[in-house]
Amino acid sequence: MPLADWFAGLDAALRRSPTLFDGRAVILDLAGLEPEPEALRTILADLRARRIRILGLEGAQDAFGVADDGLPPLLANGRPTRNLDLPALPPAEPETTSLTIEGSVRSGQSIVHRTGDVTVMGSVSSGAEILAGGSIHIYGALRGRAIAGAARNPRARICCRKFEPELLGIDRLVRTAEDMGSHLRGRPAQIWLDGGAIRMASLD
Repeated sequence: MPLADWFAGLDAALRRSPTLFDGRAVILDLAGLEPEPEALRTILADLRARRIRILGLEGAQDAFGVADDGLPPLLANGRPTRNLDLPALPPAEPETTSLTIEGSVRSGQSIVHRTGDVTVMGSVSSGAEILAGGSIHIYGALRGRAIAGAARNPRARICCRKFEPELLGIDRLVRTAEDMGSHLRGRPAQIWLDGGAIRMASLD
């Protein structure tokens, strides 16, 4: 604080290096600030206006207790909290449906399908998000965020032809890119839950 001075310093850095944050996923550290949810939304909007993409929120647990609907995931020491609340979805209806995206999902787009699987015939770009009540199938590259089983479905899976995600989630568990290692990068992969932990394996 004051945030106006912080943003002025940020703007000065961006004037010196306009591409400083291009293509980068940033963690926003809120320790000591503890903004109310609406104030935080304003901060995130100001950052988006500067083309800065926030992947997660550090130091926000004391302020919110749990993740606020519509905000980036809460992190602790750079890692997802195990009690992360994903965007709230109602229980899956008895009649589930599938959604097919014929092309790719571009950066900034968010696809939410509450009642079944999502199939993307193309790729999911960095900065894009797929959230499905069931499983997610991506026939191209997964470079953005994919959250399956959001209707409390621990049997959901994520499959992709090229594994380069920013964040993965199944049911209430998530993993960020920093926690995934590099052994599957660029390869076909599947992701599922086993014994309360996220598992990943090659489809080759």
